[in-house]
Amino acid sequence: MKRESLIFVSLFTAAISTCILFLSFAAKLEESKQYVKIEVQQGDSLWELADRIEGGTAADKQKFVEWVADRNGLPTSVIKPGDVLVVPVTKQHSDQYQLAVVD
Repeated sequence: MKRESLIFVSLFTAAISTCILFLSFAAKLEESKQYVKIEVQQGDSLWELADRIEGGTAADKQKFVEWVADRNGLPTSVIKPGDVLVVPVTKQHSDQYQLAVVD
């Protein structure tokens, strides 16, 4: 009986450790994204903001534009000066963020 109990405790400990590791990893992924509000300036477009903030490939930019349009309740991808948008930005360092700079 002792051997079976030891196996059970070992498997239970391994399962709990795996769950904790998975939750920690998932939290780190979510933690890498932050949200900021920006005010749209003359000449800005969602695609231009995607270039400035997201960089990356066209697919990344497409996802960025779709996310911003969805989260801000935009019926189209057309934005105008004075609009305030919530945009996702990626955390660069633990104490520094890449913020959307609007000149």
